[in-house]
Order: sequence, then C-alpha cells, then structure tokens
Amino acid sequence: MRITILLSFTVFLISCRMQETENYIHQSNFYQFDKPRVAAEWEPAKGVMFSCPPIIPKELIIELASDTHIYPIVDGKEEEDEARRWFKMWGIDSTKVSFINLKVDRDIPWLRDWGPSAVFMKNGDFKLADAKFINSVPFTDRICNDSLDLQKVDSTGLDYYSTYADNAILPLAKQLGMEVENIPFTNTGGNVLTDGIGTAFSTCMLLTENRFNGLSDEEFFHLNDSLLGYENYHVISNFEKYGIQHIDCLLKLVDEETLLVAQPPIDHELYNIYEDIVNNELTKLRSTYGRPYNIKRIKLTRIIDDYLTAYTNSLILNQTVYVPLYNVSADSAALKTWESVMPGHTVKGFYFVMDDQPYKSKHPFYLYPDGVTSGWAPDDALHCRTRAIWDQEMIFVSIKKILPTVQINEEAVVYATIRDYSDAEIEESGVNIYWRVKGSNDWNKKNMLKYNNMNYWFAKIPNQKNNIEIDYYIEVQSKAGNIGRRPITAPKGHYSFKFIAQQEAINYGEFEGD
Repeated sequence: MRITILLSFTVFLISCRMQETENYIHQSNFYQFDKPRVAAEWEPAKGVMFSCPPIIPKELIIELASDTHIYPIVDGKEEEDEARRWFKMWGIDSTKVSFINLKVDRDIPWLRDWGPSAVFMKNGDFKLADAKFINSVPFTDRICNDSLDLQKVDSTGLDYYSTYADNAILPLAKQLGMEVENIPFTNTGGNVLTDGIGTAFSTCMLLTENRFNGLSDEEFFHLNDSLLGYENYHVISNFEKYGIQHIDCLLKLVDEETLLVAQPPIDHELYNIYEDIVNNELTKLRSTYGRPYNIKRIKLTRIIDDYLTAYTNSLILNQTVYVPLYNVSADSAALKTWESVMPGHTVKGFYFVMDDQPYKSKHPFYLYPDGVTSGWAPDDALHCRTRAIWDQEMIFVSIKKILPTVQINEEAVVYATIRDYSDAEIEESGVNIYWRVKGSNDWNKKNMLKYNNMNYWFAKIPNQKNNIEIDYYIEVQSKAGNIGRRPITAPKGHYSFKFIAQQEAINYGEFEGD
C-alpha cells in the first residue's frame, strides 16, 4: 500500500512538473490566443485611409494608390466629386479608390489619433476598436501628472470636444462592413504602438489623459488587458519639454523585438532626455518573448532652430515604408537607416512643400514657425495622418527568432505562432522554414513540426561549423492557397544568426536582407 501511494505520488509530481515545463515552453516561445489581439503595423493590410482635402502631399497619395487600395475620407458628395477630379488628373486608377463619407471637424484629418485599431477577438472574429476621443490632443510637460493644456473653442473659450471624431468609428465601420468593439477609455493612436502579440508602448501622457477623464491607472491597465489583450504595457517617460508627447515621434516598433529610436543632435536640448529614456528605460524592458529589445537609432536634425525632423513618424504598410522628408542633408541617412532595419522593404521618402500642393486642406500651416516650408512637423508627420485598414482574413505569423549567436553544440530552434483568420486552415505540409549558408544562392526547405497545438510550430536548423552564418525565413500556406511569410518581404528579407564555438555578446533581434 505504501509503495503504491509513493509511486502514485511520484507519478503525480512528474506529471505536474511536465505540465509546468509544457506551460513554460508555450508561454515563453509562443503567443497564446486566450485574449483579444491588436494587429501590429507590419501585419497584412488591405489599404490605407487619409482625409480629403488632404494634409499629405499629392505625391504620397499617388504612390499609395499605386501600391495598395486607398480609402479617402470625404464630407459629402461635393468633396467626393472634388477628390475624384484631382485623382483623375493625377492618373489614379478609380478601381483602387473607395471613398468613406463622414461628417468632419478639424480633428478628422489626423486619422492616427481617433482612428480605429484592428482587434482580433479570441474566437478569430475581427472588429474595429471604438475608443474615446474626448480631449483632442492636449499638451503637457515632461512630468507625468494631471496637468493638461486642453484646446479651446475660439468663440467661447471652452474646452474643445471633437464631436465628429469621437463619433466617427460607427459610421466608418458600417461603410467598411465591419463590426465595432467599444473601448471605454482614451486610446489615442499616435501614442499607442503594439507588437501584435500582447505588448503596447505609450508615453505617460496617455495615463495622464485617462486620469483626467476619471479612469485610474489600475482601471486603464485592466481594460487594456481584458479588451485589447495588452498583458504587457510599457509606459515611457514624456520626451518633449512641452507637447502632445505622442510616442510615434520618439520610437517605432519594427518587429516584435526591435525598436527604432530617434536621436536628436548632441547639442540639442532634448538629446540628454532621449538618451536617458534609452539607457534607463528602454534597455530594461523585455519583449513578449522575454528578451531585451534590439535598439536601433535614427538620427534627427534641425529644420530650423530647435525644430526637429520626425523620421520615426513613418508608415509601415505591407512591404513598403513611407518616410517624411524635410529637404535637409539628414534625409538620405534616414532613408538608409530605414532600409537597414526593414530588410527587403521598399523605402520611399516624401517631401511636403505646402505651397506646391494644388489640392490641400485648410489646415493652418501658417502657425508653423517662420522659415518652415515643410508640411511635416516634429510632432505630426506622415504616420499621424494615415491609418491602415488591416486584412481581417490574414495569415498571422509571429516568430521567436533564433538568437544572433548559437554555440555549435546547442540547438538552433525557431518557434512560430500561426493562425489563418480566414478559417481555411493551414496545410499540414504548408508550414516550412527555408535556410541557407550566407552567400549561397540556394535555399534548403524543411517542414516545421506542430508543437501539441494547431497554432504552434517549430523547426531546428542543422548545426554547422564555427563562424558559419545562416539566413532563414518562414513561409505558410493555407488550404485556400493563401501565403504568409516572416519576414513579410522574404526571401529578399530574411533573419540571420551565426554558429560559434564560444558564446559572444548577444545583440538581440537582428535580421537582414539582401
């Protein structure tokens, strides 16, 4: 009897430990589909929205219409007819255009702030997040407190409330044929960045704004977790001496483990503030996969006086990056930086000379400092004025990359979390990893294996000799014939790592392209 009890207890302990190990492997290597999920910027999109009359240059509109489907927002038939006339003159294919008709006010052109996030529910349903947009874009200093400088109505002096922007999501969703998820808090888009797998970044300005509207920090984090699936919420210090503090002008997530962070000139008053955020905040954060972020820098420069460029305020859309340019010498270096951190992507830069635009909004650009001719501002550029419409039937792929260096006696394992939101299901043999020794033209193909779950896959790349560098990417095919890749630009863009005999310093999250 005692032996039986002891054996049963031993088996029970072993079973518990095996389950704990299994849970750890799942949580540390795969994304768990047990909550809603907000799409990341680099995920597949059907097209992009912007307002008309536009606050973006015609060259950008023409390029967007060439690359994808555009969804211009207009207020009534008269504005739609005017937009059609301009688009026809510019040679834009009318089949690439779908107008969205909304009542507008002065905030509507800034789609990034009031526009909807793409939320994939736990069961796979797709919805647009309808968050509160009460205070427009208030200003504050670097201190994270309840002091907000709200915009005023000129005629009354009262706090300005963006009625049309706050109520735009329902009619927008109806015209797109999409459902809406109510989000009962402020979720200003320019101040929220996500990796698509449960982590978000904002400056503390967003907490200040929600506290101002009666929502405690505890409630804010709880609602973000339960409604948007943000289990990890990284709150970064405000970085402007005084401004809207939107994080998309400070940094950009370019994949789940890589941050592109702005760097002002060393003699600029904000230089030390940015460096302090990088060294004392960002370096201490961990990604959803439990690793330090790979931090890349993009150098800013002055347009005039202390008025800076905003190169992180770029739009990543499918396989292209659209970058605001300012007709300064640093523009070319900024484009090269984007090319280096987004391998295989086409990087396109756009000047916005206000006086050269034949079709433009009545936005008061005259409020910009004397001597500034660019329509892009340090806290408001290309990313702020556009918003993607994501593909609700995408193949979602997120991978935990192999570390940049792997010892020759260790396994090089890549883990992938995959879900086909079209419900077409993934082919059993349709999940493959492609790898090659760097410098080779030929790719080796290997089927990935399921890891006890239809969404979890892994593969081992064969061990190589010391200092052999390996390129790799993943390709997924559904039974409907749809294709998903990571990186999205593969095989032109791919990830890389090196086998070594002795462990070297690790630089997390590297990937490269041809």
